[in-house]
Amino acid sequence: MKRLVFVILFFLSLSAGCSVGGRPDPPPVPIPTLTPEPQPFRTRTTFVDNVLSVDVRSHDDRTRTLDTRRHRDGSWGLYLPRPLQPNHSSRESILSENHYDHRIMLYTVVSWNDADPADYLAAGWWLVYPPGAPIWAFEAATRGVFIDGPELDPSTPPDLPVTGTATYFGGAGGLYTYEYGRDWDELADTSDYTEFVGIMALTADFDQSRLTGCLGCLEPIETDPGRHLYPIVTWRTPDPAASPADYDLYFAASFDGTGAFEDTAITVTHPERTITRSAGTWRGQFSNISDVDGNPRRVVGSTDVHFAEADGSIGRFTGIFDALTPATLTPDDGNTGNAD
Repeated sequence: MKRLVFVILFFLSLSAGCSVGGRPDPPPVPIPTLTPEPQPFRTRTTFVDNVLSVDVRSHDDRTRTLDTRRHRDGSWGLYLPRPLQPNHSSRESILSENHYDHRIMLYTVVSWNDADPADYLAAGWWLVYPPGAPIWAFEAATRGVFIDGPELDPSTPPDLPVTGTATYFGGAGGLYTYEYGRDWDELADTSDYTEFVGIMALTADFDQSRLTGCLGCLEPIETDPGRHLYPIVTWRTPDPAASPADYDLYFAASFDGTGAFEDTAITVTHPERTITRSAGTWRGQFSNISDVDGNPRRVVGSTDVHFAEADGSIGRFTGIFDALTPATLTPDDGNTGNAD
């Protein structure tokens, strides 16, 4: 991965104390400036007659539209987890386009209501390569993530409750990178990357217009190489020595009357490593479709979280999430009461 630029805020000179054996203690590691980047997740998609199209933005702000009829390199669904929403179907695809001045690789997963395919949600990522760059040189590519569907249309914002709370649970995933500091012996000054997946838990307080949550608190964050970034991060990619499993990422934001939010209130913790600094951005949107309790049925968004550790190690989680209310996840069995 491309190295983060260290901006030295201050330099502490060696103290007079010595470690066992007469050698001086190593100097403290300078605390770096972390530079998370907001991850815009909005783009235009359509899903008509089982054909998904996605508008892809390049580095020069031009837009190319790829669809699952003309640009599909592969499409499958058997290896996907079943859709969380009852009576929904899903499919994932890899799309690509080779053009004289660019190359595009796009991963997408779309789920839809069997009774109303116009009720769909599409999510994924893209890489736009400059001329001559090979497919594995993804560091040179312009990256993008997206989540889109009719229920996220900004022209039809949600009717938010004015009181009460709602909980949301769902999946989060993306790219995890780690640059090893001096405590990692022979791994020091090297880096690893892989895909991560985890459960995002969120709570909306509509009285306070406040959304809080955590990734990693309900279940450990896992690695999942080859799930979305194949063939760049293949299933043969080894797990990093610095596992993402024990990190917890805490989020907080205020949302506006349209159900949109964006904030930098993010904290990273680990039970065995000293986190000297964490910084991040996250943004998202409430659905304009309500569940049976009158709450928006889902919250979606994107994240870019950086952290630094006492030995100079630096990590990063960049991805997207989709979380639903428990009432949305429970199928309607038609019962109106309890049997005696």
